[in-house]
Amino acid sequence: CLAELAALLGKKSDERVYRAEHARMGKLINELLWDEANGLYCNRHWDGRLSTRWSPTSFFPMIAGIAPRERAERMVREHLLNEREFWGRWVIPSIARTDPSYPHNDYWRGRIWGPFNFLVCEGLRRYRLDDVAAELAGKSLDLFMTNWRRDGGVYENYNADTGVGGD
Repeated sequence: CLAELAALLGKKSDERVYRAEHARMGKLINELLWDEANGLYCNRHWDGRLSTRWSPTSFFPMIAGIAPRERAERMVREHLLNEREFWGRWVIPSIARTDPSYPHNDYWRGRIWGPFNFLVCEGLRRYRLDDVAAELAGKSLDLFMTNWRRDGGVYENYNADTGVGGD
């Protein structure tokens, strides 16, 4: 985005710097954070181990357009659309449903956050996975409207099992 802004402002030197940084970071993310065995991007511990705790941030390389298409499609197919992990009636939990902390459904341990849904949807749109993006948007709207109709509430986050906000 910064490169695009620099280009619009005619700042060619800044544009080159930002594009080079995007390419450098994309290369590092693809080399260091991709977990081939599990098929998604992961956080990395200081000791070099990849985390086995998966969240919607695993899909964020799609927003930046740095995930190779085959990786993006694999993540969506194997993880995002997997009802044991992220998919279901109420989406997207802030940690995979298979994570030991998910049953707590407390703040970052399973709650659904609107901004995560928006960002993952933007990544899907960037890769033209329009059917999945539309379904995610529809599920997000359903979550919001269910709460709005029930009690007029607009909540920071929602229960990933019941869809209830402010519980």
